Amino acid sequence: MKTKVSNSYGWERPDLMHKNSMMWHSRLSFILKELQFLNNLLNENVFPIVESHMVPKAESLKVKLVDLKIEVTDLLTKINNHKNGLKILFNDIEQFEKEWDYKHQHRKIMIKVHEFDSKYQNVKNEIFRMVSQSIKHNKQKRISAE
Repeated sequence: MKTKVSNSYGWERPDLMHKNSMMWHSRLSFILKELQFLNNLLNENVFPIVESHMVPKAESLKVKLVDLKIEVTDLLTKINNHKNGLKILFNDIEQFEKEWDYKHQHRKIMIKVHEFDSKYQNVKNEIFRMVSQSIKHNKQKRISAE
């Protein structure tokens, strides 16, 4: 009789691993669209940014957006490849080594997705904070001119 080692993350269950992969893919696809929105936000608020002397910060944030876009496309490719490899766990033939490698890869992708999401949220907050400050500065400048 075989005993099954269980963990609290559900990595041994192929259906949960597939569900996680689908959620990651959906989340990262949305982030890819949000990155375009954030880039447009910076481009549309050029005048308030220039007037509030935040151009160097805006340029560094634009570079970070490009880096994030590259990183998210790489992660999406890895997740697609990972989803395609899920059939290893559905085979009736027991391949413990391949199954363990797949589950280990799943865990590594999960960690990368969480790290990326954290980094993305920080950049997103910086952009909103900077645009907000530049608009406030522009309004204060108009009020003081009146």
